[in-house]
Amino acid sequence: MATETSQAPGPSLWLALPAGFIRIDLDEDPGDRMERMAAGLHALFPDALPEQKLSLVLAGETALQSHLREGAVHVSSCLYVAGDGEPIQGTFALFVRPEEIGDLATYPQRAAEQLAAAWPEAEAGVLGLPYGRAAVATRDKAVPVPGAIYGVAEDTATVVRQIELLIPHPSGRHVVAAVFSTEHLEHWSEWLPIVATAMDGISFLPPATDPADEGPSEQWTSVRRAFG
Repeated sequence: MATETSQAPGPSLWLALPAGFIRIDLDEDPGDRMERMAAGLHALFPDALPEQKLSLVLAGETALQSHLREGAVHVSSCLYVAGDGEPIQGTFALFVRPEEIGDLATYPQRAAEQLAAAWPEAEAGVLGLPYGRAAVATRDKAVPVPGAIYGVAEDTATVVRQIELLIPHPSGRHVVAAVFSTEHLEHWSEWLPIVATAMDGISFLPPATDPADEGPSEQWTSVRRAFG
């Protein structure tokens, strides 16, 4: 079902999120949010080990805090069971950034070149999607982990794999950044079709009817080849 990201400053966005994506209340108390997620994990994965559930809760809150610091307007927690039976977690976030885009037709290539220059270690390129072309980059990055999440004084860091799309808004005055990240790097190939469906679900217009769940568009085959 498509929902509006009403918290966005500037243009509205609509999302049709895949099954397994749980929208997070960005104003909720962190302690309450972590307790609720723990309860949800127990219901979804009753046979998972306690340390697995704790790891998922902490990974989710770490990613959320990082996105909130960067001004996210939407965050979803993504929970699945991998092919080997391991519970895995990812985070999907949207950001709306004011920017004078210039020529809409050339923006994706220009943005991809900027991403490649800023992140030499990343795989960067241009991707065609149902709503237009977007710059895309995939990289591994270290994310700071506040010690308070673990109840300790010392901060640490964790490594996540992140795929980021930069999508020019048709108005030419905003860029939408769609970001998926996960600590479960070993299951990246399983994540890609799920992430593709989420990215395809972004729209700048309210849907006339809720779209059928037809899976990711064919353009995501190129992402598998380039970034898988």
